[in-house]
Amino acid sequence: MLDALGLTPADQRVYAMWLRHPQCTAAEIARRLGATEDEVTVSRRALIGAGILIADTQRPDRLTPVAPDVVVDRRLADIEAAAARQRAQAMQARVHLSALMAQQMSGDGGDLPGQRIRGRLRQAKLDELVRGARGEIVALQAGRPTATGLTGASTGLDRRVLRRGVAIRVLYPHDRLARGDDVAHVRRLAGDGAEVRTTARVPAAALVVDRAAAALFVDGDDGETEMLVLIDHVVAGTLAALFESCWGQAQPLGAPVDGLSGNDRTLLQLLALGATDETAARSMGVSVRTVRRHVSLLLDRLQAVSRFQAGVQAAQRGWL
Repeated sequence: MLDALGLTPADQRVYAMWLRHPQCTAAEIARRLGATEDEVTVSRRALIGAGILIADTQRPDRLTPVAPDVVVDRRLADIEAAAARQRAQAMQARVHLSALMAQQMSGDGGDLPGQRIRGRLRQAKLDELVRGARGEIVALQAGRPTATGLTGASTGLDRRVLRRGVAIRVLYPHDRLARGDDVAHVRRLAGDGAEVRTTARVPAAALVVDRAAAALFVDGDDGETEMLVLIDHVVAGTLAALFESCWGQAQPLGAPVDGLSGNDRTLLQLLALGATDETAARSMGVSVRTVRRHVSLLLDRLQAVSRFQAGVQAAQRGWL
């Protein structure tokens, strides 16, 4: 139930025992659990770090439990703050990219050392960028996977780059990997160590190499896709920040999506944390009645018999 707080099953057993016997020392808890004192001490540090137990200032060897609402509210505040930072980064990246696109499409590229490439030269340039990677490639892929590689490079090139120690991470929209054969194909391409996730929407089609070079794919006036190549740390960094903001909220490859909405995900996170209806309603800005109705729908959908079970099952499916 407390996996969402980063606690192991051993930590949770120690926590449950300490709740029942708050006056016990670590040595006494260890005896009750049949564990070593060192194991209990490790869990003790984790529980204090998670904020669900606090050390007694008068008796440092004793612990005091924290009220569940306080723990949940604190955890929610952390989640919301992290989400707000990611949204801000994404918005800044979109603004910067919009200005860049306006410059390029008007023919006024300013001082940016960029070039537009189309046709067969586009593949050759993309291969050159991938081949030249030294540390990292991140890619936002708006379409279905190609037959060659995750980055769009020619057959076998991704594999050779990965074997040199270059990290490759690729993000696809959920609906582009809705078919089982597409997922199987991507798994094969990722077999040499690349990481793949999916998200509801990929905001751009782009590839960033070593956060120094970027390739942005746009539709030309005649409908043919053009590749805009920019060797610029600011542009590459902006695209990389946009990628990271999406990556942090994305799901592992092949995780069931089932049309999960943002509100579904938020409520499931609250269920996993053990939030009350009132706490969930306050966090989501809705009525308690709405939360209860939504919880009922989620329980049916997950075939769960309790709220905690729903949260655990959602985590196991990769929904959280």
